[in-house]
Amino acid sequence: MSVQERHRRERRARSEAILKAALHVFSEHGLEHSTIEMIARKAEIAVGTIYLYFSSRDELFLNLTAERTEGLRALYAEIQLRALPPLDELRAIACAYLEYIRQSRELFITQQSVGWSKLRKRIKRASEIRTYKRVMELGHEVFVLWERTVTRVIDAGLIATAMSPAKTATVIWASLNGAFMLMGHDSFFSQITGLSPEHLIEETLESHLALGRTRRDPLAANGANRAPESSSDSVATNGHARDIKRRKANDAAARTSA
Repeated sequence: MSVQERHRRERRARSEAILKAALHVFSEHGLEHSTIEMIARKAEIAVGTIYLYFSSRDELFLNLTAERTEGLRALYAEIQLRALPPLDELRAIACAYLEYIRQSRELFITQQSVGWSKLRKRIKRASEIRTYKRVMELGHEVFVLWERTVTRVIDAGLIATAMSPAKTATVIWASLNGAFMLMGHDSFFSQITGLSPEHLIEETLESHLALGRTRRDPLAANGANRAPESSSDSVATNGHARDIKRRKANDAAARTSA
């Protein structure tokens, strides 16, 4: 191995170690409350060493986001190359995305709350702006791949929608993100809703697919394939029917007496 190649490997290893430390710090404290000093302590290096690789805390965050997004894009593309049936492909890509955000919940939340427009306004260095644009490009590429899979499912009649594929893809994506945000480590969700957060994200995806099944099965849409009513539902329904029958009888009696 040449000296030049060894130096390249050493730089790459040091850069990866810094990014790993930054991931830990950002995940624990969020972007706005993290500092270069905290990252340096975690990486066990001098603060000045970080500046040999990254110009700022924001550039570190952007590089970390770009690296993770590149991995997600590659995974989506690999799944689509499998030529799975539309529904299987959607579930596989959704599972890949869920695993992506589960890998670092706090970093995901930081990405949602950082305010990309705010971040864009404050970055000034050429390297920061270049990495920011790269993150935006990668995010768009990932969404295009997601939209392509959702379009396949729509074309197969498995999702009922009056919206464009892009809007439908956005709604499902937002639903998954929203369900994930509700699943904290505390009992807030359960206390508010009375529901268990277990399987909530998966069930959120399935709820969109259930609309497609209803659309393809008119009998289900009309209630022919519904689960049997509970006893309380039956009582309410029968009571309503008796009320209607009683009113009709009273109206008939009134007409007769008149």
